[in-house]
Amino acid sequence: MLSFARKMLLSRLALPAIRVSYPLRTQATMSAAAVNIKGENSIMVNWNKKKDSWSKYHFDWLRDNCPCTKCRHPGYNQRLLNTLEDATPTSVEVEDSGTAVEVKWRDGHRSQYLYEWLLANSYCHNNISKPAKPGEDKIKEITLWDHKMMVDPPQVNYNDMMTNDDSLLTMLRGLHQYGFCFVLGAPPTEESMKEAANRVGPFKNGYFGGQQWVMKSDILTIEHVSFGTGKVLPHTDDPVYFEPPGMTWLHVLAYENAEGAGTRIMDAFNIAYHVKQHNPEYYALLSRVPIPYEIMLKDCTYRKHRKTFILDDDDELLAVSLNHIDRRPLDEKSLAEARKVLSCGTDEAMKKMYGALRYLHEVMYSNQYAYTCDLRPGVLAAVNNWRVFHSRDALIKGYRKVCGMHHNREDWMSKLLTLERLKN
Repeated sequence: MLSFARKMLLSRLALPAIRVSYPLRTQATMSAAAVNIKGENSIMVNWNKKKDSWSKYHFDWLRDNCPCTKCRHPGYNQRLLNTLEDATPTSVEVEDSGTAVEVKWRDGHRSQYLYEWLLANSYCHNNISKPAKPGEDKIKEITLWDHKMMVDPPQVNYNDMMTNDDSLLTMLRGLHQYGFCFVLGAPPTEESMKEAANRVGPFKNGYFGGQQWVMKSDILTIEHVSFGTGKVLPHTDDPVYFEPPGMTWLHVLAYENAEGAGTRIMDAFNIAYHVKQHNPEYYALLSRVPIPYEIMLKDCTYRKHRKTFILDDDDELLAVSLNHIDRRPLDEKSLAEARKVLSCGTDEAMKKMYGALRYLHEVMYSNQYAYTCDLRPGVLAAVNNWRVFHSRDALIKGYRKVCGMHHNREDWMSKLLTLERLKN
């Protein structure tokens, strides 16, 4: 609703001066059938003559998003001035080319909006098909997989990835589509992983100190169970962080006279959908009840409540987060939410929460959704930490040395989107 003052301003200063010119010429590749003023605060673009396909654009929104080089930096597309001060139009005209509509504002500024841009950014519409933004058409779909499907895991050559953006893009596509990718032929050194990670983006610091961690099986003082030789249960890394790592690098540097330490990578999204299909109540609990986690190391303590199945604003699965190594006892916060989900008391909430966790682990341990492999020197593994679980068997004998690094999700996704956009 417009304020009284805003209505008076439009009635006295703006509306009498607004004019619209149409129909549009049809020689353009992207055209519309008509542009009309809708009330006091918007225009309507009809995309065909039958007028059942249309988009509505408010003047406040149009002025705020003027794409001209006076309002936006031509390279970075960032705003250069305050576009919120006045959105009072004096005219709306169709360009002679028939490819755009121009709005003239009370301060004399002119804004031109191409129809392709308007359609791609339409937010109030009927019966339209919006084109994908550059790069997004390649990353919308993911592939759910199980152990039968994953016979040919995504992989690239290390030297190719280091020198060719197409190979780097292939690695990042695998990371997004399947949740992991192997980089073959990597030198078994800490430096080689740093160089590979540098191709992706900034590094994320870890709680072990610095950006890279190294695990040696002969170290007597173990600060974290994953640094030992025992079995490590299926997990995602670091749910104790406000935002867990988006990507994990794993690189075996040495495997001498050794046996064991096999690796399993599991499609956590497919596991989540299995739970949703076979036990919706457990899925509701795991997607709404925050689980408490804690890391206590020599020089640091981290605590965080985190849901296991993390949904976006449309209730679609965005990420999975689970780590029994660091899980604390269910507490009042967890059980209060469980009671709310179930509309029950504490006893029933506790029973159902453990039922959900047990059921989830039964599915995980069945290996139905797991790819099993033996990581050895020369194979660098890139893991989407928001998408897959990974685990390790116990090292039975011998010496093993492994290093790892992390990226934030926005950094590796930024690289993926950028490479997709440049390729288009």
